[in-house]
Amino acid sequence: MLGELNRNRYRALELLAEHVRAPSRELSLDAIISDISDEDLRWVTEKIHYYLLKLLEEADYDPSEEEVISLVE
Repeated sequence: MLGELNRNRYRALELLAEHVRAPSRELSLDAIISDISDEDLRWVTEKIHYYLLKLLEEADYDPSEEEVISLVE
């Protein structure tokens, strides 16, 4: 999967990691309707955020390298 990472996918992962940091209002409301405690929802979103950051860290992708390559081509 990491081999398929390009600039846009890397940026999408960064964006998702930012949005997952804390549950959105809509997600919190859905959790209430689904009888999921706020504590459990926060625990899950914190774990997902952590693993998204680890994925970005392990990606071995440098967005600046791709820009340089495309400028040379």
